Amino acid sequence: MTRTYKVKKAFLIPFIITAALLAVLLLISLFYGRPWENIILAVLCIVALLVAVEASEREFAVSEDSLGIRKFFRPKKFTWPEITHLGIVTLRNKAYFLLTTTRGFYIFSNLIENHERLLGDLAEKLGNEKVETEVTSYLENPLQRTSLIVLSWVAAVIIIAIIVMKLLA
Repeated sequence: MTRTYKVKKAFLIPFIITAALLAVLLLISLFYGRPWENIILAVLCIVALLVAVEASEREFAVSEDSLGIRKFFRPKKFTWPEITHLGIVTLRNKAYFLLTTTRGFYIFSNLIENHERLLGDLAEKLGNEKVETEVTSYLENPLQRTSLIVLSWVAAVIIIAIIVMKLLA
């Protein structure tokens, strides 16, 4: 049985809305804006759309014999012996997990849906010798990251206000 883990929809939805609103603002700015404004909005829009696509495509698939990681249309598959270490770094309510393999390393955060279950699955498959003790203690008291979700909604509201002001001006 394969378990799949993706980025939280609570983050993806407001972020995709924000990226779409940036595209709308860029279109409006093309008609009513100044050249420097168009350039800045175009760069912001492209970056936001790339991040939105990457976040919506990121996926971890845990099966009995392997771990699959898909990010930005680049799937990687690792057998459990290829994974050499699972570590963690926490900063306030943010947690970053480092997965080291024989072919490189991968970083993911607590913005993954059911990241506790993902960590539990990884720890179970890797065994105690490859998993830092901080990871097991983190599983006893996992952190939830809501600040980025709130900031995404705030950014969407600000962009809506800018669109309204631009249309009324």
